Amino acid sequence: MNGRVFSFGKPGNPLAQILSVLVFAVMLAAALIMGAVVIAVLIGLGVMLATVLVVRAWWFRRKLRNRSPLDSGYEPPDPVGQKPAQKRLIEGEYEVVKRPSADDTRRQR
Repeated sequence: MNGRVFSFGKPGNPLAQILSVLVFAVMLAAALIMGAVVIAVLIGLGVMLATVLVVRAWWFRRKLRNRSPLDSGYEPPDPVGQKPAQKRLIEGEYEVVKRPSADDTRRQR
């Protein structure tokens, strides 16, 4: 004998072999079930996050579509159903710049 209490070889007792196979099968089944639960939770969180992002994007696009460029954002609906044509006014300053002709450049010298 080598004096070791436990050897890593095959146990000679068939009941110990059956018991070790059953313990391994139970642990494998538990690991598979736990893995499936973790994957299901991650997929569920991903679906919920995607749903929240899609609804938020839809809401943001809806608000932008309803916003007129000239007002603060809210416009009550027209009771008749059609909006009158809106005119846009662009305000600014301008300066008329005249290109010097050939005669003007000769006079300046």
